This record gives sequence, structure tokens and C-alpha cells, in this order.
Amino acid sequence: MIWVARIGVALAGLFSLLMGVQAFLTPVELGQMLGLAGTSPLGENALRADIGAFFLASAIACILALFAKRPHWLYGAALLYGLAVSGRLLGVIVEGPPAGVAVPMIVEAVLVVLLVFGAKKLPSA
Repeated sequence: MIWVARIGVALAGLFSLLMGVQAFLTPVELGQMLGLAGTSPLGENALRADIGAFFLASAIACILALFAKRPHWLYGAALLYGLAVSGRLLGVIVEGPPAGVAVPMIVEAVLVVLLVFGAKKLPSA
């Protein structure tokens, strides 16, 4: 089971790292992919900082869990993705489901499961 946890956390970390790097390097393109618009230099800066920080914090938690034997950090990353899927669910309830909302909700829910599973199964230092 430990290898399943390692692979799951590694995949979550890789996804988070790639999204975070994309947010830092090409925030407008990532914003368009996520349905967000950086309509001013301040908006572009916010995409880079806020979205990038979200994903890179999750990636760092995965790295610490895998290489520094600190699996408890995965709970923080799971919380971030859990809040994201909760916010999407609230949006669906309040405003109705926008086109394309199912895929990110599924991805975020799967990430929560992988991260919590990893937090419970990976060894601690």
C-alpha cells in the first residue's frame, strides 16, 4: 500500500508543480484555461501570485511528504483542494452548474483522496 500512496502523492505533486510553474510563467494562459481573466497588470499579477501560491504550496507539501518524511503536510494540501471543490459545489448550488465544472471538481476530489491516503500511509521521520 505504501507504493500506491507514494505514486498517488507523486502524481498530485507533479500536477501541482506543473500548474504552479505555469501560473508563475504564463498566468494569463492558465487563467484562460481556468476561466479566469487577468484584465489588467494587477489582475495578471494576482493570477501569478494567488493561483501560483495555491498550487506550489501543494507541490511543496508533496515534496516534504515524499522526501523529508513529513506526511502530515499532505493534510494542508488536501485542505486546499477540499476547499476548492467545496467552493465549486457552492457555486453550482447558488448559480447552477457552469459548462465544464465537472472535470475540475472530479480532479480536486481525487487529489483530496490521494493526499489524505498518502498522509495516512506514508512513513514519518
